[in-house]
Amino acid sequence: MTKDQYFEMCEMMGTEPIESQIPVDIEDFPEEVQQSFQIYYLLRDVWEGMSGTYMGKDYSTIFDFFRLYDVDPQDQLLTIGFIRQIDSIRSDIFHEKQKNKEASKPKA
Repeated sequence: MTKDQYFEMCEMMGTEPIESQIPVDIEDFPEEVQQSFQIYYLLRDVWEGMSGTYMGKDYSTIFDFFRLYDVDPQDQLLTIGFIRQIDSIRSDIFHEKQKNKEASKPKA
C-alpha cells in the first residue's frame, strides 16, 4: 500500500492517519540510502544452481557503479553497508519462503 492509498483509505473510513502506520516511500529515505537501493538493484543476483537457493549479490561490479553514480570515496563504505543490510533482509525473505515451500510439500 502506498502513502496515497493509505490516506485515501483513512479518508473513506473517516479515521485520522496514524503516523506509525503510514507506509514508507523510497523518497522518505536520505539520498545515500536511495542511492544504495539504486546500486543494489543493478548488482547481479547469485543463485545456487541445483537447489535454487539465493546466495546474495555479486559485488564484483560495485566500484563501476560507484563511478557511474559518482559516489564519493568516503561514502563508499557506508553505501556498501547499506547494500549489505538490504541484501541480508532480502536473503532472509527468500530463505523463509523456501522453508515454507518445503514445509508445504507432501511427505513421501
